[in-house]
Amino acid sequence: MASEEPKTAPSEEAPVSDSKPAENNENGGKKNNGKKGQRDERPIEELYDLSKPIPGVDRPDKAKFDKEFAEIDARFELKRNEKRKVQQKIDASRNNGKGSEIGKHREALKTLRNKKQILINEKKVIRSELDSLKAAGDKLSQERKDTRSAVKFGTVEEIDKEIKNLSRRQETTSMSLGEEKKLIKELDALKASKDKIKSLKDKELDFEGVKLKRNAINTNIKAKDKEIDAVAKEMDVVGSKIKELSEKHTDKKGEVDTLFKDRERLNKEIKDILSEKDALRDAFREKSNNWYNFQRAVKARKKIEYDEEKKQRDEEHKAYLKKMEEEELKKVPYEEEQGLCEYLADYLERTYLGGTSTKDEEAKKEDVIAVKDDPFAGFKPVSKKDEEEEFMSKGKGKKKRQRQQKKDVAAPFTLNLDSFEQFGLIGMSPPTKLGEVEGSVKALREKKEWFKNQPRGSVPTAKDIRKQNEKAASKLRQSSGPSKGAAPKGKFNLSSEDFAPLGKGSSTAAEDKSSWGQKPAAEESS
Repeated sequence: MASEEPKTAPSEEAPVSDSKPAENNENGGKKNNGKKGQRDERPIEELYDLSKPIPGVDRPDKAKFDKEFAEIDARFELKRNEKRKVQQKIDASRNNGKGSEIGKHREALKTLRNKKQILINEKKVIRSELDSLKAAGDKLSQERKDTRSAVKFGTVEEIDKEIKNLSRRQETTSMSLGEEKKLIKELDALKASKDKIKSLKDKELDFEGVKLKRNAINTNIKAKDKEIDAVAKEMDVVGSKIKELSEKHTDKKGEVDTLFKDRERLNKEIKDILSEKDALRDAFREKSNNWYNFQRAVKARKKIEYDEEKKQRDEEHKAYLKKMEEEELKKVPYEEEQGLCEYLADYLERTYLGGTSTKDEEAKKEDVIAVKDDPFAGFKPVSKKDEEEEFMSKGKGKKKRQRQQKKDVAAPFTLNLDSFEQFGLIGMSPPTKLGEVEGSVKALREKKEWFKNQPRGSVPTAKDIRKQNEKAASKLRQSSGPSKGAAPKGKFNLSSEDFAPLGKGSSTAAEDKSSWGQKPAAEESS
């Protein structure tokens, strides 16, 4: 009818955030499905040729995007509010007609429609019941036909009469064994058919009952059809009245039609705005993905360059080690150990035996330069005593103080820690008292000659021993806490149980840690 309004447009969706993809809704906009936009996670080698320079990509301006998105969103809200006002006017025009005559007829038509729908639903329920009864009747009819085809007689009395005749024949007539077996089989079949005849009667009774129910349901359906036809006639009467009244109010109809057109126009504009929002969001997402892939490509490129540089450094390091190994092979075997033996022997001679090494004597001879035309020739030094005799003084002067001469006390024999370590590097024990120095010097000279005769690699070098000591020290630091009597962290304690002297003679010296580096009491007394 002319007064009926078109279908109402679906409600607008809220603006979609720029961080989430969307799916189309009925207005042409997009719904937020709650999932973040998926980035392009393809292998970067498929997107860029990493062997060539990577073209730069600018980072998208998020602030500019937010500003443009906010402007579009503001237009969307404006159009949505305008559509809401139009819808309110349409609803108001409907409500205005509710108290009028045409409104009453519309309400009556609505009631009749509901009543008609209820009757149609009831008819559908009755129809479904009829369909189920029809199916049951068809099944019973087929079973009746099958049962009738399986039996020869129609009643139980006829079957009993035939059984009686066959029994008499069996008793009075002589026959072969095969004929008698055939007769007995026929008797058994007749007895079994009695049950089928009984079930056939039951099925016939059921079938008659189904027929009666179907007839009753058909009667109900015809009654419902009459009720539906009566309601339809009433609806036609009310509809004709509404049509007459609506033709008298053509001006209001024109206003409502205008409102409907405005609403359709606003729906289209809202759809265009939502499409614009989606296009802006998709463009920004594409730019973000391009910039993200560019960053991935740069990182991958840097990693390739780093791997190449690392490979080159490793090759250079291997070449350097090979070169150092070759240079080491060119050197005299155990040259460092021989020099260390010579150094320790010279050090002990100079410090404790009062001698000078041959190297020092040669160095002194080279340092002395003969003086020619000495201007200080003939001069001699003057002592302080001679000056005091010539100096004139009044009075007796001060009496000289008589000082008691100090007794010469032998200094204790000591060696620094570096000397202990150096003796350990050549596999020898350091001297622990002055009387052992001369023997140590001799042993050092012999050790030097012994190193000269050793082939390369036959014994550990001083360098190897240092590495072993460093590894042992690192393992000791990584182990559990300090042992009993250990010194505080960062301080050295000679009496700690963690300390042990280097060299072969460490076991004897370790028995008395407090006497290391001190002169024994027996020597001091002597």
